Amino acid sequence: MTLDQGNGRARDAELEEFAAQIAHDFNNLLTGVMGNLELLQLRVARAGTPGLDGYINGANASSVRAVAFARRLLVYSGRLAQEPEPVPLAQLMREIAAMPEWQGLELHLPDEAICVQVDPAQLHLAVAELLQNARDAVQESGSSIRLGAVVENGAATIAVRDDGPGMPPEIMAQARCLLFSSRANGAGRGLGLAIAARVAAAAGGRLELESAPGSGCTAKLVLPVM
Repeated sequence: MTLDQGNGRARDAELEEFAAQIAHDFNNLLTGVMGNLELLQLRVARAGTPGLDGYINGANASSVRAVAFARRLLVYSGRLAQEPEPVPLAQLMREIAAMPEWQGLELHLPDEAICVQVDPAQLHLAVAELLQNARDAVQESGSSIRLGAVVENGAATIAVRDDGPGMPPEIMAQARCLLFSSRANGAGRGLGLAIAARVAAAAGGRLELESAPGSGCTAKLVLPVM
């Protein structure tokens, strides 16, 4: 291992620990917020106070999104990892494509016998994160998104392809970094590629990105085949 590799792993470990601590504290704060919202909703229902339900529902919806964000931080930290098990790729991809939010997804399935050894819930999340990133990239153009998988040289490559604006090299260099976003004012998710890279590494694989301005992006999860 080179000095740079050692420093990189130490930095990754520090980021994972930091993400876990933030998620823990965030969850504690959210518990209080959501508990008080529930009490407020009960009080409003008993008093028959008009005009407040919309605000309470909006606050509850934001709290649910915040809980999901904290969970994604925990996935990045590795604290939610379960024992890996054989996962049939074709089956997992069909399950994802059948979800309402991914209707219309172009799907190219591998052989039914192809399996990878991984935490199935985390692989599902990693693919969903890549699909959401692709959706964000094509939301204005309405271009299609493709999900496919191939097997070469003992590795399965799960690829998500979009025809969005693509990324210049300086953005590509930072794209996997925790909470990095290329959107204006830092808006955006900023976790998807970091989570996908973390899940792939935990399974003995890697995340690869292929992109250039005006040429869309292909994100690949490369995982060992059983």
